[in-house]
Amino acid sequence: MKKITPRLAIILSVFCLFMACKKELSLENGGFAGTAQGELVDSLGNCKNITIRGNYNVDTALTNNNYVLVNVNFTATGKYKIYTDTVNGMWFLDSGFAISTGQSVVKIKGKGTPILGKKTDFTLLFNNNLCYFSITVGGTGGIGGGSGGSSGSNGDYFPTTSGSTWTYRYAPQLGSIDTFKVTAGTDLVAVPSDTLLYSKFGTSLADTFYFAKDGKGIYYTYSTVDFDYTFLFDSIPKTFIRYPFLKENANVGDTWDSDQYGKVRLGTGSTAQRGYAKATFTIVSKNTTPYTVGGQVYSNVITVKRDIKFLSDNPGSTYQTILSGNSYYAKNYGLIDQVIATSPPQNISTIRQPTIK
Repeated sequence: MKKITPRLAIILSVFCLFMACKKELSLENGGFAGTAQGELVDSLGNCKNITIRGNYNVDTALTNNNYVLVNVNFTATGKYKIYTDTVNGMWFLDSGFAISTGQSVVKIKGKGTPILGKKTDFTLLFNNNLCYFSITVGGTGGIGGGSGGSSGSNGDYFPTTSGSTWTYRYAPQLGSIDTFKVTAGTDLVAVPSDTLLYSKFGTSLADTFYFAKDGKGIYYTYSTVDFDYTFLFDSIPKTFIRYPFLKENANVGDTWDSDQYGKVRLGTGSTAQRGYAKATFTIVSKNTTPYTVGGQVYSNVITVKRDIKFLSDNPGSTYQTILSGNSYYAKNYGLIDQVIATSPPQNISTIRQPTIK
């Protein structure tokens, strides 16, 4: 584990116990009797998370890369059909056979060709359940060149499309590490007592990270309370916590906290302290001045300040900020830069335009 002051290193991923196998029940099997029963909603009647995959552009026919992942609780096995209405030249449909009861993730395939570049609302139907999701159709057939783009990953600020890649550089170099590559994988991770499904991101340094979004402009991580691709504490619990790290609809100056995380240990030897940690987030700016990094100019950027705070076990202690920094999220491209207030400042910056699938 490489160190600078404060301690900063790559997270070691040892949390596979929280991964759940994805079931894609789209098998066209004949000869099975019965009709599957199940629900798209939870016990309170709320629709479960729907994950959108692929790019959607005017006059570009949908392919096998265009689909939605739907959480279904099958209560009886048998044949099923899950589908949407047809809107703006597109629809989603899948039929197959549920071979077991319980929670499953079903892949609903996209069909058709978008007609208009606009936000498009769909109604999803299964048995007597109705749920809703939206897709933003881009006005052209591709992502723009280095100025913020037009349609990548449905126009959000943290793409999670499988196969997307980002290449970052540590400045100054972190030990022997200069650059590393991050790739969004195909795995979706279910976390106990969490309605979201997390996209699994892997790095060229063999580390793993988990990110999700709720479809309403709030982006979550299942992690420690540190900055992405860094590690501050010398000891952490064997579980992660979920918290929002970006709210694209929040106003400049809005702030929020993660839950308390611990116990953690800060420092080593006789000066080590044990206690709890949390992160406080503040929207610093939104889509104001273009941001240049890695030789590219990004015009739609949200800057989020993150203050990492520590609460010592010592009697009478209060939360103290031990590290601060800004993260820069570009629309269509995700995290493009982090500037962490160490001495000297530690940058984790893209060195080229990210590739968004």
